[in-house]
Amino acid sequence: MPGFPLEHDALAAEIGELLVARSEKVAVSETTAGGLISVRMLSVPGASRWYDGGIIPYAGAHRWTQLGLDVDIARQHGAVSAPWVAATAEGLRGALGCAWALAESGIAGPQGSRRSPKPVGSVVIALAGPGGTVTEEHVFPGSRVEVMAQIAERALQLLRGALQAAGRPG
Repeated sequence: MPGFPLEHDALAAEIGELLVARSEKVAVSETTAGGLISVRMLSVPGASRWYDGGIIPYAGAHRWTQLGLDVDIARQHGAVSAPWVAATAEGLRGALGCAWALAESGIAGPQGSRRSPKPVGSVVIALAGPGGTVTEEHVFPGSRVEVMAQIAERALQLLRGALQAAGRPG
């Protein structure tokens, strides 16, 4: 990730080019990354052509009130789970009407959650798009800020890969 002040982010710029070529937009829900995914996208001049918006639902209640999610999914599976993060991405995609939505939820540290047995660095990333929703689970090493940066990097890589695989619309 570029240092501050932000400089041109090549990965985000490539994503922007792919989205513009498809005439599509992306939205982001960031819990653990705290806005770093969006910052990287917004560092690219002209991002308004392909970045639709985002939310940082740090407090759990915002996720189900803003996106209309079923709180029972979180109660049953936990906030750092594939079902919950997939529902978040799908809810965001529906709420904003965009083609793609990235969502993530995790535990950045320095200590773990009293409610979750998962280790610090645990994260689930989901991407909802025209072909459905995919999720990935990771445990990233490092400090809180290092975990946040790794989440942002992997989420952007996931989106780029999906856009490359999708090709141009037909």
